[in-house]
Amino acid sequence: MTAATGSESQQATGFRPDIEGLRAVAVLLILLYHAGVPGLAGGYVGVDVFFVISGFLITSLLARELDDTGRLDVAQFYARRVRRILPAAFLVLGATLLGCAAFLSPVGLWRAAPGIAAAAAYVPNLLLAFARTDYFHPARISPVIHYWSLGVEEQFYVVWPALLWLAHRYVAGARRRLTCIVAALVAGSLVLSVVGTSPYPALAFYLLPTRAWELGAGALVALAGARARGLPLTTANASGALGIAMIVASAVVFRESTPFPGAAAVVPVLGTVLVIVAGMTGQRTWAASGLGWSPMRYIGRISYSLYLWHWPLLVFVAIALAALPGPLQAAVAVAASFVLAAATYRWVEDPLRRGQLIGRRPSRNLASALGASALIAAIAFGGGRLAVAPFRQDAAVVAVPAGVDPFVGLIPAVGPTADGPLPADLIPPLLHLQRGKVASSPNADGCSLLTGQTVNGPCTYGDPASPTKVVLLGDSHLTQWWPAIERIMATRDWQVVFLVKTSCAYQDVTTMSETGPRVGCDAWREKAMERIAREQPDLVILSANHRHAPVADGTILAGGEAWAALQAGAERTIARLQAGGARVAVLADTPQIAFDPAECLSAHADHVIECAVPREEAVEPGWLAAERAAADERGATFVDVDAWVCPSDPCPLVIGRYAVYADTNHVTRPFAQGLTNRLEAALLP
Repeated sequence: MTAATGSESQQATGFRPDIEGLRAVAVLLILLYHAGVPGLAGGYVGVDVFFVISGFLITSLLARELDDTGRLDVAQFYARRVRRILPAAFLVLGATLLGCAAFLSPVGLWRAAPGIAAAAAYVPNLLLAFARTDYFHPARISPVIHYWSLGVEEQFYVVWPALLWLAHRYVAGARRRLTCIVAALVAGSLVLSVVGTSPYPALAFYLLPTRAWELGAGALVALAGARARGLPLTTANASGALGIAMIVASAVVFRESTPFPGAAAVVPVLGTVLVIVAGMTGQRTWAASGLGWSPMRYIGRISYSLYLWHWPLLVFVAIALAALPGPLQAAVAVAASFVLAAATYRWVEDPLRRGQLIGRRPSRNLASALGASALIAAIAFGGGRLAVAPFRQDAAVVAVPAGVDPFVGLIPAVGPTADGPLPADLIPPLLHLQRGKVASSPNADGCSLLTGQTVNGPCTYGDPASPTKVVLLGDSHLTQWWPAIERIMATRDWQVVFLVKTSCAYQDVTTMSETGPRVGCDAWREKAMERIAREQPDLVILSANHRHAPVADGTILAGGEAWAALQAGAERTIARLQAGGARVAVLADTPQIAFDPAECLSAHADHVIECAVPREEAVEPGWLAAERAAADERGATFVDVDAWVCPSDPCPLVIGRYAVYADTNHVTRPFAQGLTNRLEAALLP
């Protein structure tokens, strides 16, 4: 994040050592959160701190220019932004491209290319938002996902000078009326954020309209903060201390499951505002003393470069040093981030900001920015396409003909897992393992709830007049069987109600995420059970990822205790459903792999067995036995899909012409479709 520079801070308000230190707090929270340091599950709020600081400093500069001259030199403004933001950003993007080529598979490089190109074009947040990327649980790790926040800031810089100039002209320079207009804009953006976060979490998280109020909060302080200069020292001390406490508390208390930004973002934003206001009094407050400590000021000075470098290094070091423990990998990446950030600030960021090499002429600065942006985007796209050229298919098949079982003679397997080259006519194509032709897509309809969402919509498919109603209850490990269930629905004339939430077990037990108990899942499950009681279905199909540890009385369970807790939770769920008159079928969880299948297969295209996984690693026998026991205890149907997904040892990633896995823990749509006949036979009473 940029959060302006020290010199810009000085131009705007007089040098503010506390703001430099506050930038250090922001970047350290982000860095430690991404490094997986315990106790900072909400460290992502550091971005919100940066937003407020940026809004404050930039608006201070613009407001002073408007007051002094009545106009804005927009060309100079954008030239300063170019010199400040883009040299370091483009340097890291270039280095990231090289890192992708060195450490990622051909498919990995191809997948990373659009994100790098979008970052070079200043729109990475738009790409992530409209791809519905869950920031906290992305389907794939992108080495440039952190550039989303730069996209928000850069888009803010595009529109803000014009808006401020128009408002300034409208009120004839009256500061109080100008402040009221900005306050109205801030309020509108905040309302949009609060209202939109739950139903549209990805759009609310990444897009400027729902984030603008955070930068606008800083702008309000810049416009109205002069009144703080008369505050007594006691009040200023309280303001600064409370602000720091709010920021830190957000980082400690918030979780990845916290609906964000929404109302929750008010806490770190208001905390940042309080710290900035406390420093405007001109008095030596407690907060200013701590933030003005020279090491904090230095970290704040290099915070932009540190933010840029830390995430790609965490990604690449984890690959390069995969044999080391995770904490040691993170420590190496963090140390390297500080070294590279210091060097980038010393030899790139600071000199080019001052006009060295690229000058200070706006036309030259802007032309250089556009040229560099186009060059990086072209190299990214070209390199990605070149890397995967051998895997392109002209006439790709993405569906199995209805009624056909393509695995006759292959499942169950005869003999050990076979080796060989990747089929040239792989189904689905290697570059599109997520593809598959279905008549309807609950995921596309928003029926698979994401983080922060707890109530499913109508999500009803099939014949509404059907005498047979079926409910699907579980997470994405149930959704993966939709291509087969959809076909069964059509042939059996079912009405299907789709009740699914990502990463939430159907078992009546609280499970853990990386940051804490999944209480949102408990709320979703209870509401789903109430919905099922109203629907009165004939059949309920259950399935969920078992690799979420249960928690009891604050203790995370493991091994036999975990299986026992999950089994008991499964029995409670099944019993409650049966009490409502439904027959229950449990689909066993699928075997799982520890790597992306497309990336592995592209790296080992001549010998696909290199990607096969030993059965003892892919299949968890403890949970398989516990889930089977839960179904047997309650007289429910148990469908052991492991025999289909892993028919030989080691578990193959390709069976015949069919790719088995779409990702680490979901089967491909065509593979699921190919098992329709077998699944239908298993589900029938």
